[in-house]
Amino acid sequence: MTKPKDPNKRPVGRPSLYKPEYCEAVIKLGKEGCSPAEIAAHFDVDRVTLIDWSRAHEDFSTALARAKLHEQAWWEKAGRTGMYLDRFNAQVWTKSVSARFKDDYSERREVTGAGGGPIQQAVTLRTLDVSELDDDQLEALETALLSTMGGDGKD
Repeated sequence: MTKPKDPNKRPVGRPSLYKPEYCEAVIKLGKEGCSPAEIAAHFDVDRVTLIDWSRAHEDFSTALARAKLHEQAWWEKAGRTGMYLDRFNAQVWTKSVSARFKDDYSERREVTGAGGGPIQQAVTLRTLDVSELDDDQLEALETALLSTMGGDGKD
């Protein structure tokens, strides 16, 4: 039987640094194109802390998701605007969005087998009938085989 929790007892461990007003700040940073690392740096916490906060606080989880959406919109607008500029570096932009937004900007190619299943692999072994070879032919064959395996053909 477990003891009932004492409402006056202080929780073990450090108190969370989380504040509900962080949700608005997270969305604002996303609208500026900030990455999760930049958001964590803004609050002077580790990215793991952001994940912990999102697990513990549904409103923060929603704010992070919205921030990610705004971050992507910011980068896409920058790319659209940049297409008309003389000094736009399309390679850097492409690399940035493909790293940040893998689901939408990665060139993934999935190879599947028949019906979308796994690729079937088969190994076909060929046998060589050497029963008709004379001793000189067998020795030449042995030397050739050993040379392909890095041997010198000598005992």
